[in-house]
Amino acid sequence: MHDGFHDLGGRPAGPVQMEVHQMVFWERRIEALRDLLAKRTDPVVRTDELRRRMETMDEEHYNALTFYERKAWSLREILIEKNVFEDEALESKKKIVYQRRRSAMQNLPDKYDHRHEHADIKDDDPTPSECDVLAEALQELLIEKDIISAADVSAMIERMENAGPANGAKVVAHAWCDPAFKERLLRNGKQAMSELGIDALETQIIVTENTPQLHNVIVCTLCSCYPRSVLGSPPAWYVSKPYRSRAIREPRVVLREFGTVIPDETEVRVHDSTADMRYMVMPMRPEGTDHLEERELAKLVTRDSLIGVAQAQTMGVVSQ
Repeated sequence: MHDGFHDLGGRPAGPVQMEVHQMVFWERRIEALRDLLAKRTDPVVRTDELRRRMETMDEEHYNALTFYERKAWSLREILIEKNVFEDEALESKKKIVYQRRRSAMQNLPDKYDHRHEHADIKDDDPTPSECDVLAEALQELLIEKDIISAADVSAMIERMENAGPANGAKVVAHAWCDPAFKERLLRNGKQAMSELGIDALETQIIVTENTPQLHNVIVCTLCSCYPRSVLGSPPAWYVSKPYRSRAIREPRVVLREFGTVIPDETEVRVHDSTADMRYMVMPMRPEGTDHLEERELAKLVTRDSLIGVAQAQTMGVVSQ
């Protein structure tokens, strides 16, 4: 039984498409605004509110929008709903932004191809899209309200760009080498990560250990909950409908699509992330790596192994 069309866990779907999605600037801006508004001591927009707004879209609207467009639209609706600013103020600001962006595009020197090479044009599209304009307008209004600053947004975007699977790989490699740390990590993931200088923004991160008897996989069947501060932005397939639908219903089949075959005698356990609880998988340490130092071991840990759709790499694969 499903609460709504957005809850995809267990629903039939096609194959998982492993395409790569390179985030354009407005998508990074929206992510930064969302984090800044949610991580304050007095949150302006909480994660559960953003999720509620996305889940109350009508089905046609929900399916017509891309993943980041849903976030942009939902953030807009919540800020207006909470009277942070009025709809008229936002529409007026969008017109100003649009005209400014169009003027900048028209005045680009011929040597530029109207893309990201020019500092004034912070998007990968040759003309400003609706969400590009919306994201910039939201930022400017929030700055005018003294809720955030331009420096805050820049710092958050930089943080997101620097975050990535390397953080998770560092954690796993250290756990492989330090049994006491591993015990602390499995007991309280966020607290243990702070020992390595990794400041996880998530409320709670649970680390699940793969063993010969148990293989763990993470998913978010409702939207995109993912340990971003540790693993960076989720891959496009993670937020896709096929993965969110089928990872719960037929995890072994999905794993085989990633080239990962789990023995029949090994239990496969799928963990569904929530707004307050994120997961990270600790893959098994490959055999024949006892002589390696932590830095070398970290190279064996991939993003996909931290999600659970792959195993840690072997030395032979890494050296190729």
